[in-house]
Amino acid sequence: DDVIIEMLGERLKGDDCKNGFILDGVPRTLAQAETIDKITEISAVVDIEVSDSEIVERLSGRRECSGCGMTYHTKYNPPAVANKCDKCGGELTMRADDSPETVQNRLKVYHAQTEPLKDYYKAKKLLMVFDGSQDIEKISQDIIKALEVIA
Repeated sequence: DDVIIEMLGERLKGDDCKNGFILDGVPRTLAQAETIDKITEISAVVDIEVSDSEIVERLSGRRECSGCGMTYHTKYNPPAVANKCDKCGGELTMRADDSPETVQNRLKVYHAQTEPLKDYYKAKKLLMVFDGSQDIEKISQDIIKALEVIA
């Protein structure tokens, strides 16, 4: 936590952060959130809600080209030829951290360590919740509209 918070504090001093910034993946724990509150002001927290089963489906369906790194999804963005990259013809593979078992373990950690942040930010009246099962364009528009209100 100390390393992450120190790096974040230094990064937020940059000129490009003076008019605002977006954090993604941090804070992950209540301790991180409380420490971040001491170094900067958070004006909104966006929570995109997706069911665990849908997260497992989305992540375990990802495939990555071993040649060029292009990403695909078995359901949402399949290649023209099964298991072959459209760009370079390389073999598509599943990342080890995308196996259903690994994703389920990551979700357990999320529910134990990160999910309590929702109550923390809700109590501060900063939490904005969005339905992540909707179309990506709809979710994006809803988030932008909500953030424009507080800007």
